[in-house]
Amino acid sequence: MFKKKIGVLLLTGLFIASPLFQSPAQASEPSTKQTKYYTEELEHLYPDSDYANNDTMDKAQFLQHSLHLNKTYLYHEGSISSMNDIDFYRFTSSKFDGADGRFSIKLVNVKAGNDFDLYLYNQSGSLVSSSVRTNNQNEIIHMPKIAASTDYYLAVKPKQLLNEEDNMYRIVFDKSIEKGTTKRYGSPATLNSFNEAGSPNSSFDLSSLPQDAVVTGLSLEAEKGSTNAYNYVFTVSSLKGGTVNVPWNGQKVDISSYKTSQVPAKDRFFVSFNATEVPQLIGGRLIKVGVVSIKNLQLTFEYEYNRDLNY
Repeated sequence: MFKKKIGVLLLTGLFIASPLFQSPAQASEPSTKQTKYYTEELEHLYPDSDYANNDTMDKAQFLQHSLHLNKTYLYHEGSISSMNDIDFYRFTSSKFDGADGRFSIKLVNVKAGNDFDLYLYNQSGSLVSSSVRTNNQNEIIHMPKIAASTDYYLAVKPKQLLNEEDNMYRIVFDKSIEKGTTKRYGSPATLNSFNEAGSPNSSFDLSSLPQDAVVTGLSLEAEKGSTNAYNYVFTVSSLKGGTVNVPWNGQKVDISSYKTSQVPAKDRFFVSFNATEVPQLIGGRLIKVGVVSIKNLQLTFEYEYNRDLNY
């Protein structure tokens, strides 16, 4: 049984006087008295009327989830009146919600003695995801990444209803995808390529980042050593992200392939380089020193993670 109101996490202390009530048939006629508070009371007085009937997908109540995502203190409140009562809701998600359509939906504030589960369906009625924890634990569903607007249905289903006097629940929409940037120097930060054979690897450790973090952007910076050279090429690799060769001429380089590769940030990254040395005129002869160096090698990682992963 739904309640047509948006809750606020902070108590306002406002007192709202309740109007007189009509029968369900009378109340269904247009009336200026039908405020959201009036309708809410009708649901309590007449639980079998249309005011309390969102028990099927066809009668699902529409939720403005995007409003909830942008105002974190808002939630939707509903109640389960019996073991046969299922509350359905519908909403339309777009790639502009959360992070490319990704956010969390939580079922919270279920009282002791009750156990309500949360289900997510697509517009065809097929199950997309569910959260079926035990007792009155909070439930959570992680919305998938989407490319275009998509219709979804939510269902709150009772598994146990022992506390019929306090049968409320709350649905919360939460922006759970966090983004971050970190700059790391290589170990070692100075590399030498001897006789144009290429340098050894410099490694980058991101083990301090959240467990599920993935790389969404990567850029490389370094400084040239004293030896004159050209045709610098950096080789950037990771255990799960493959190998990328990056031409370099002293500028900061964005490595675009890492924007979409979804490489785990906890993967270890490696960088090496090679270059062609320019001979120097020494004692009337062109001579190669035999070593080309770069220093202050650093990578800037952009990453994202779901802070509700272990919710």
